[in-house]
Amino acid sequence: MAQDRIPPAGLHPQLVKKLLDNLEDNDDFRTLFQQSPEQALRSLGYSDPWDCLQLKAGQTLASPEQIRSQRQKLEDALHTVQQFDCTLSAQAGV
Repeated sequence: MAQDRIPPAGLHPQLVKKLLDNLEDNDDFRTLFQQSPEQALRSLGYSDPWDCLQLKAGQTLASPEQIRSQRQKLEDALHTVQQFDCTLSAQAGV
């Protein structure tokens, strides 16, 4: 029944900024995000993390440089309704 789920709304712009700032410059946060995206988002004050920010098995988090170079694309993607694929993985073309 996963296909019957309604995709979540996008993240608030302030949260997107905090998330991307930390993924670019905070190695401890990057490690936490890779281990538990839910805990990482909660540490930024978000109380309802969604499945689409989970990295799939075998995926790796995009490098800080990749995130920095694709910042606007990521912000746009995270502000809008999401698919259930992670936009922050290296395999997502970030």
